[in-house]
Amino acid sequence: MKIIGFTISNKIRLFFGILLTLSFCQSTLFAQISAPSASYSSITEYSVGGAQDEIFVFCDDTNVGIGELEAISPDGNSGWDFVWTKWNSGTNSFSIAIKTDSGVAESTNSNLSDGRYQVEIQKGAVNESYIVWVFNQVKTIKPSLVLDTKDCDNVAFTSTFPVHQYPDINALTPNTLNVKTSVAFSFRRDNIELQPLTLGDYDGLPRSFFDRKAFVNEANYTMIVTDECGFEYSSDPVVSNTYVVDATFTLDPSTGEAPLEVNFETKDANATNYQWYIYQDETRIDGPVDVRDSLLSDIKTGENETYTYLHPGNYFVKLIASNTDDGMGCVNVFTSSEIIVEGSIFEVPNVFTPNGDEKNDEFKIRLYSVKSYSVKIFNRWGRLVYEFQESDVPAGLTDRKSSKGWNGKINGKLATPGTYFYVVEAEGREEEGKHYTERGSLTLLHNK
Repeated sequence: MKIIGFTISNKIRLFFGILLTLSFCQSTLFAQISAPSASYSSITEYSVGGAQDEIFVFCDDTNVGIGELEAISPDGNSGWDFVWTKWNSGTNSFSIAIKTDSGVAESTNSNLSDGRYQVEIQKGAVNESYIVWVFNQVKTIKPSLVLDTKDCDNVAFTSTFPVHQYPDINALTPNTLNVKTSVAFSFRRDNIELQPLTLGDYDGLPRSFFDRKAFVNEANYTMIVTDECGFEYSSDPVVSNTYVVDATFTLDPSTGEAPLEVNFETKDANATNYQWYIYQDETRIDGPVDVRDSLLSDIKTGENETYTYLHPGNYFVKLIASNTDDGMGCVNVFTSSEIIVEGSIFEVPNVFTPNGDEKNDEFKIRLYSVKSYSVKIFNRWGRLVYEFQESDVPAGLTDRKSSKGWNGKINGKLATPGTYFYVVEAEGREEEGKHYTERGSLTLLHNK
């Protein structure tokens, strides 16, 4: 904890406890008046020159008034009279008698309520007086939370927390001053912390808080304040909706072969209208929205959508989400990362070993966005020795391998090792009737 404006006079010996990170650490300085059980200490800030008063604050979790002051005679010996009085704001004087201890070396004044106290220490012609303020920090107070505005950017609140106050004793014009203390504000929506603040100096002035996140329906806002005593105070809840719109969405999957079905899902969009645009031309994604720029003939308008990409390519999706509640017209735009629909290709191995070891025993091709294919195998003299084909290849093959292949046998007998030739013809998914042809050689081996 930070002690604010703390000074020590040559005549006063103080014994005080400093609360540091919500735990007490006692430190002793010898003085005529002290507060051993004080939780923390500060100093007044009277606006006009003159002596300042010490302020002692006590953590009073039972709300009974636990303030306690101790006074010690100037010479530490007995025979002194201690006269305790309290400030009377009506007469602007210490006219409220508290207690008197006679012929002693020290005096304790306990169970003190909030106020300004004076002790006069007298012996013969010697009369010294010392003045301090006492405040009890109780758990019955609560912070205020007020909804200020709602717009397209945020929901704005103001919060205040009551602090101890004292009159400006030296001021010519009546004035009230705040005791500076340390508190931590915790701004919450539906018990989710939005804007935490660490323990720091607080002077009782209003603090502003904002919620810039989009959410659906209404939410309960509260302010939780923690003071130097470790006490927690909760404001009354404030119910509010928001006009903030978040067009952010997720997509799954982001890559795959055609036909690729992609799901788009918004999160806390808080929108009343949705417009989805599917693009293939990246240079037009940030320009003015035009339905002709989209691959969709009819703009999708659902909160969550699904689109099936029939042809390979690189795509982008833009969502324009808006909220027209109460005529606000709030708009937010989000553009997806690149969606990659794989092109129509196939990979042909150049060697296989049909030797029965269950490793590379069969000649198969790998398929990407291929709708149908046929494979013909020829020997070195150009004679067709084997062929296989599929007329309707399912999309999304796990290992991409064709379901059919050549096991290395001709008419039921294992083929002679050596070089063979293949011709692959395939129909891609880019567009109807798009065909590919590839020719090459492969090696058949028997070695184990």
